[in-house]
Amino acid sequence: MPEHQSGTLSELDGTLLEGKSVATDGTVEGVTVPTPQVVEPTVVPDLDTEDWYSKLREDELFNGPEGPAPRLHGLRRLARQFIKSERSQVNALIVVPRQMKQTLEHKNGDGNLMSTNEVIFNQNFPMASVTFYIELKDGRIFSDSADAYYLSCNELGLFPTAVASARAEARALRKVLGIRQHAAEEIVEKDAGEELAPDDSSPIKPEQVKLIERMLGQQQEITFKDLLPNITAREIFTIEELTTGEARKVLRSLNDLKKKKPKKETKK
Repeated sequence: MPEHQSGTLSELDGTLLEGKSVATDGTVEGVTVPTPQVVEPTVVPDLDTEDWYSKLREDELFNGPEGPAPRLHGLRRLARQFIKSERSQVNALIVVPRQMKQTLEHKNGDGNLMSTNEVIFNQNFPMASVTFYIELKDGRIFSDSADAYYLSCNELGLFPTAVASARAEARALRKVLGIRQHAAEEIVEKDAGEELAPDDSSPIKPEQVKLIERMLGQQQEITFKDLLPNITAREIFTIEELTTGEARKVLRSLNDLKKKKPKKETKK
């Protein structure tokens, strides 16, 4: 049996082509010309010699309380070259009840305040949990999860699924790139202890009294009396008369005022 031969038209012996028809594209009837295979090189992020955090641009960093934090779009730009596929999965979407208080004012026909009373009611807020998966070109899979609801979403409290997905993606990308710093999407400028603590009516704690006094002494814009209308409808004259829950509200208000206060420019 004759040996099978293959090759380009220019490489084949003239006797092999005898009696064969040659097509316009150069192929020959009965002759197989192998197609060269392109092998993609394995692409992985180099975590041993590359500092991926330092490759983030200025607009890809957020000035957080613990220093510059990477933004999601910056992490995406750096990791894009290594990614084969990605997907997100919503693990849970539930409703979380929250007890709210509202102070109602009753005025007469002349607009004078006659009385006030507090109304306590429950308000429901959505909460989402999302896991994000990233498959790299070298076959490895990275994943991470995150959740979000109105207390941890700032102004995006109505979109917890989107916030949770962005946080989970940022965490997975940080794993891919070996970046330890928390992403901007993960940072919430709120005190978890203050937000999650019960709004109880027990007497104010001594440490709360000292903290309120110190924070009031650090500024001259507002007095303790000025804060009370937004804290309680009860008649109060001293800090010691506050409840634990009311003291937390005072501290929260003072913290908000401190954040809004413009920083003094340093002279060069």
